[in-house]
Parts: sequence; C-alpha cells; structure tokens
Amino acid sequence: MIAIQSRKYGKKQTTGHLCLFDEDDLVFDCKTLEPPWRGNKKNISCIPEREYDVIPHDSPKYGRCLLIKDVPNRSYILFHWLNFYTETEGCIGVGRDFKDINSDNIKDIISSKNTFDKLMKVAPDGFRLKIISENTPED
Repeated sequence: MIAIQSRKYGKKQTTGHLCLFDEDDLVFDCKTLEPPWRGNKKNISCIPEREYDVIPHDSPKYGRCLLIKDVPNRSYILFHWLNFYTETEGCIGVGRDFKDINSDNIKDIISSKNTFDKLMKVAPDGFRLKIISENTPED
C-alpha cells in the first residue's frame, strides 16, 4: 500500500490530508495534525518531506500503532490518535476532520481514536508513505 500525505505548514501546527491507496484504489483517507516545521528538531518539529516505510509497532502509551521508519536524526515517530497540536512531540495524529474544540482559534482534530482504529484495520501491516507540502515552512 502507498500513502500520500499532503500537508500545510503553519506557525503553531502542520495540518494535512492522508490518502491510502491499494493499487489505484483509494481505501482510506483522513486529516492529520503535527507540530510546525522547526528544522526537524526532536519533540517539537514535524518530520522532513520525503518517503518513509511505516510499520506496525507496540507503544507503551498507544498500544498497537504505526512507526515511521528511518526519520533522519529522529526515532519513535508514530501515527497515533490525539486532538490538539500540543499533544504531539513530532508524531502524526489522525482524525476525521478539523474543528476548534477548545475555542483557542486553532484547528484541532476530531474523531481521532475512531479514525486511527480504522487506519489500523485498513493497513495493519503498514505502508509506504510519501509526504508532500502545499506551502513552504515558516522558519
């Protein structure tokens, strides 16, 4: 399976859209939420644009999830559930849509746990991920 994540950098967070394909068929899509681009710094930045292998992983905090392999100078970057950009330390959260849940005028992600469970059912063995962007990071 191949996944393409198109993302848009912001000052406080990076939002995106993940599409997962089996051959030419779209089998899953969702919204994504990550930290902003901060030079790929550990725990505070989204990861660089490129292609990655994503594999199953057992996390002490999230249980069965998906690990993004071979991120330059980083480790344990996961796909998991979350609602707010403040809940990620470089990982990618998934959800059904964006909504300002806590009235801070910043997009949050909704239905994250349910969306993550669907992703795990569609791609239990992982996938190849290609990250592209719609804009330039604001360094």
